[in-house]
Amino acid sequence: MKTHRPHLLKHTFNVMNRVRQTASVAGLSALRVAKGEKPDATMLKDTFEQLGTTYIKIGQFVASTPSLFPREYVEAFQGCLDQTTPLSYDYIEQVLTDELAVNGRILADSFAYIDKKPLASASIAQVHAARLHNGDEVVLKVQKPDVETIMQTDLGVLHAATKLLELAMPSMKFASIAPIIDEIRLRMLAETDFIAEAHNIRDFQQFLSVSGNTRVVAPTVYDELTTKRVLTMSRLHGVSMIDETAMRQYCDDPAQVMADTLNTWFASLMLCNSFHADLHAGNLMLLTDGRIGFLDFGIVGKLKAESWRACMGMMQSLQDNNYQAMAQHMVDMEMTHGRDIDVAALAQDLQRMMQSIMAEDKVFTSGIPFNTKEQADELNKMMLEIVGVGKRHGIHFPRDFALLTKQLLYFDRFMRTLAPDMDMFSDQRVQILGQDSLASDVAMISK
Repeated sequence: MKTHRPHLLKHTFNVMNRVRQTASVAGLSALRVAKGEKPDATMLKDTFEQLGTTYIKIGQFVASTPSLFPREYVEAFQGCLDQTTPLSYDYIEQVLTDELAVNGRILADSFAYIDKKPLASASIAQVHAARLHNGDEVVLKVQKPDVETIMQTDLGVLHAATKLLELAMPSMKFASIAPIIDEIRLRMLAETDFIAEAHNIRDFQQFLSVSGNTRVVAPTVYDELTTKRVLTMSRLHGVSMIDETAMRQYCDDPAQVMADTLNTWFASLMLCNSFHADLHAGNLMLLTDGRIGFLDFGIVGKLKAESWRACMGMMQSLQDNNYQAMAQHMVDMEMTHGRDIDVAALAQDLQRMMQSIMAEDKVFTSGIPFNTKEQADELNKMMLEIVGVGKRHGIHFPRDFALLTKQLLYFDRFMRTLAPDMDMFSDQRVQILGQDSLASDVAMISK
């Protein structure tokens, strides 16, 4: 037991230090309120950014989950960026050594070269390029120090502070904070487990293999060099799929690349254990060999087959401007919690909402490149409006449906850049799995 004492003492010190840091920042925010500043969504966002890792992630959760949080908070947290100052390579090397240099091995036994300059640095992990002795180029996703301890401590403090938040900011209306915090804890801690992310990648690769898909690829995981805190993957080289000029170096038809991406993602909804829920511009790449790279499987979602069919029906109805059918599909998605819904009234509200968005959405006609702040704002506005209409009629959107819907909206913006003449739901190049093929396909992949 004595051998565990230094580790226990270090853990206890880290917890106490984190509590002290949190109390200090919270105290400064309380002082601002005492001086007369309004404790609104903007102040909370500023406080979260000062608190770092966990709270930035919670801010992103707020921003992407309008079904759980008031509109003003969802909008405020859109500016909660997840970029951090890079850690020194000395620290990264120590983590790599602790995780991979075991049983008498040293890092030089596994890696011929590790680039000390990071490719990227975010709140949870830092990414470095490396090369194995056999010549394989890889990337090392290295978890930052004490991330799990910080998150566990922060979420514990957040539980304790809930009632204070309710008193200070009643507009947040935390009617059932425990389930919300539990979901945040589950999602966030899953992102700190790179073994789980590696499993998500393997699930996706199995789906690609079973479905015979050779157009799309995900990084290969090196299991012997992967732990809960280090994820070693093959490095993919390519260009962003929002740069049509760069894409034409490696493909003749960017629109067909978009169709192949959509076909793969739609098929994964039915045939994979989970779907990639964060395919923004940074996580999609056209490789130099012409294939399409799906990156970063830290955020995935799951949706029941019947809910997906209703979702597709809703989207098709929206495309056809059939708001009565759109409303009925929303009810069929089992999001009403047993309440009787006035479908006709819901249809009228949906029609008014969508017509208003179409009239105001400058992105549809401005030709602004994808991924600008204005377009991100438009994406979120549309999501908020759909959720807002649903709430008024007693419809509660599950989190994974929000993930799925936002991903569809991301694809819509990709298409406006790469394939402005393509219709996601009626173009012959885009194949959406139907009900008839569902049973046999699911049976095949489950064997």
